Amino acid sequence: MSKAFTGGFLVLILGLLASCQSEEEIKRQKYFVEGLRLYTQHCANCHQPDGKGLEALYPPLNGSDYLVNKEKVICLIRYGMSGPIEVNGRRFNRPMPANNQLTDIDVAAITTFIYNKWGNEKTITDVRATTRVLDKCRK
Repeated sequence: MSKAFTGGFLVLILGLLASCQSEEEIKRQKYFVEGLRLYTQHCANCHQPDGKGLEALYPPLNGSDYLVNKEKVICLIRYGMSGPIEVNGRRFNRPMPANNQLTDIDVAAITTFIYNKWGNEKTITDVRATTRVLDKCRK
């Protein structure tokens, strides 16, 4: 079988599989993939690629009780924080830098990634909802 035929066949199969998914699922997957890219670039150095944090320095996201408050997480992604924080009964006191360069859709994508990967969600964090949250926490 030629490479061109095999490649074309693979594209056809992937196209058929994608056509079986809802627009919402395709959108969620796009947010997830972009969120993974942005998480890797902006968050994984401290929170680690597996989301388990870095010993006593940086808190975990994977299995974190802190994820119960999504609005607070959205605010932290953009604006950072300083001072102590308690996660899973452990105290952390390292500053988290602000990520002011992230757009609202970047924050929505990172949040979608985190909550789909470690927060037992299978939905997107909508950019409009993210913008409303960011407007509130900026005040």
